[in-house]
Amino acid sequence: MPFGFGPPPVLVCGSEPLAGQVVAGLRGEGRRAEALDRERLLELDPRRIRTLILADPPHAAALVAALVARGRYNRRPGRRPGRQAMRRLILMHRQDPPPRFTMPEPHSPWRPETFAILDRAARALLGRWPLHLGLDPRFGQRPHLLIAGFADPAQALVVHALRLIQYGTGRPCVSVLCAQRDAAETRFRSAYPQATAIADIRFAPVEDLETLLAPVSRVMDGRSASEGRVPETRPPVTLAFVCPGDPAGEGIELARRLVDTLAALQGVSPPVLLETGATSGPGRTPAAGIEDWDGQIIPVSYLREACRPAVLLDGRGDEVARTIHDHYRDSIAAQGRDPNLEPAGQPWELLATSYRQANRHQADHVWAKLAVTDARAVPEEMVESFVLTPLEVERLAIIEHERWAADRHLDGWSYAPVRDNQLKHHPQLIPYADLSEPMKDLDRFAVRGLPTLLARQGLGILRLLIVGIPQPAAGCPGGMRLRRLADQALDRLIVRYPDRALVLASTLTDRRSRELVREAMDREQGVGLFLLLPRPLGHVLAELPDPYERRDFLTLAARAVRRIGLNGETDLAAWLSERADISLILGDRVPEGVVEKRVRLDPGGSGLDWNFEY
Repeated sequence: MPFGFGPPPVLVCGSEPLAGQVVAGLRGEGRRAEALDRERLLELDPRRIRTLILADPPHAAALVAALVARGRYNRRPGRRPGRQAMRRLILMHRQDPPPRFTMPEPHSPWRPETFAILDRAARALLGRWPLHLGLDPRFGQRPHLLIAGFADPAQALVVHALRLIQYGTGRPCVSVLCAQRDAAETRFRSAYPQATAIADIRFAPVEDLETLLAPVSRVMDGRSASEGRVPETRPPVTLAFVCPGDPAGEGIELARRLVDTLAALQGVSPPVLLETGATSGPGRTPAAGIEDWDGQIIPVSYLREACRPAVLLDGRGDEVARTIHDHYRDSIAAQGRDPNLEPAGQPWELLATSYRQANRHQADHVWAKLAVTDARAVPEEMVESFVLTPLEVERLAIIEHERWAADRHLDGWSYAPVRDNQLKHHPQLIPYADLSEPMKDLDRFAVRGLPTLLARQGLGILRLLIVGIPQPAAGCPGGMRLRRLADQALDRLIVRYPDRALVLASTLTDRRSRELVREAMDREQGVGLFLLLPRPLGHVLAELPDPYERRDFLTLAARAVRRIGLNGETDLAAWLSERADISLILGDRVPEGVVEKRVRLDPGGSGLDWNFEY
């Protein structure tokens, strides 16, 4: 096969349309890729292969065995084989567990890997759009994931979300709307009988959307009735996926109905990810068509996500998991044992799928723990040091135990006073408070190691500095003078707090606030944005009839790292008072209830006014 100059292309062989999707995904990001059928593959000289992807081929085990047999070393008895280039073989399959196949002999040049399409797609989707995208766990908000439609990758999303849904804010919720409700629920509960130990899971027919959502209390922060609020029974939806059987037909209509119903019944506008299918066009994403974007529905494709070179070839998402595993191997060696002699201590390339998955699940939850800690990962050179406080360690240890328990429950384990691996019984599947101190120390040890774990990836941890921006005073002028004052104030805050990552929190409904936020995010790399939504997004857009203002709002909304739904102006004031570290006041009037530390920007009067030392 004449491959031409440069490195050999990635070869792809398997079932259509998956094989074609893989080739298109690789070529779309500048990778060389060639498709070939089974017969041509088995005729090819194995020395011409460097990376081979088998895209869910029929009779996968037989094909792998034939390839390995053709690539064996030819050597005389008693002689060691010569050095040969390693041949990477990636076997894509629908979902774990992978197909059984015979592993190559130790000196074989073949290095087989398995790639579960649905499981890796779910990880990639919830990595890019995490469960905390639409909530603030530090404000007491509980995650509530809604799945509308139960076509692929719906079940994989539910399962992986259950592994990540622990934020220490009470019992999380998952709602599933699907046409064949009874069959889907029976199938899911049969596969994951212990799932209800993790979250409140409800299935309902699609036509019962309004009924399912109507009883939900609009209270979002879990405060007690003694504080003047009625305790909630089920929180509003914080993130939604639409997974229709016919993406080109029913999908967009179902997504629009969901958006309208959530706004009318719950007063919230969470991100709604719409599965568009593998063969549909790329969709109008916020970056491609901001004028047409409603600010809420985000088109995605699980197959395109899984076939991105970074995920399929480069192990994107596995970096922290591999580091966790390397740390485990080091700990075994430090105890004087050989990790290669233990099933869980094998090198990553030889590690059994179940052990790889356990590392991946622990790694994927790192970002939830950072969200709970009001921190984020940054390049290591930006951080001098980071240590969790004792209170943070204990909070995260509770969450880590809940995460571990969720992973065990999804694997079919249940509580029993004596451990039995055959029956999947475990004595530690109890609340954290009931654990012995040595068992609690295991969870504490795991979370104390977060800074070291990320440091092995060249990352450090910075705490957030949340700067709240209340609604500007009516007479506050905008323009260049306000932007200059904002630049001066933010520059001084960055110098004053070099060990914090700046995040601005605003509703973005006022042009002057948007000017300030855009200027800060454009000038300073790494400035984040929390979009505060005290009312449905559609209501906000309706109050911005000017096309330029709508585009301005949506462009900034697309850059937000969080979209926090709140229950009206009262909750907005409470959030700014409780969660902001500093208030940035625009104008000559200081609103009631803002945090003690504040900087007032008065372009028409006194300029900058600080009420604390900076």
